[in-house]
Amino acid sequence: MEEKEKISQQMNERIQNAIRAVINQQMAEKNPPETLETFERLQDEGFSEDEAYSLIGQIVSMEVAEEIGGAGTINIERFVVGLEALPEPFTKPRVTDDID
Repeated sequence: MEEKEKISQQMNERIQNAIRAVINQQMAEKNPPETLETFERLQDEGFSEDEAYSLIGQIVSMEVAEEIGGAGTINIERFVVGLEALPEPFTKPRVTDDID
């Protein structure tokens, strides 16, 4: 493995670990409560624990990117809307309601 690839892989792992730590803290503190609710809902819908972390991590990453891009602060309302929309737009739902 090239040195640049090795550094890139290490950075990706650190970022993933940091995002998972944020998610774990949110779930432990239930702040916002929607993070834990979404995590449990995704697993109930057939996603693995790692997949649930990954999907929620996408929303966390989007908020961080917005903050870095100049928004200045995390927008909790937008964050919660993103959680409630999961697993879309990143993947299709695994379980659908058959109630019409």
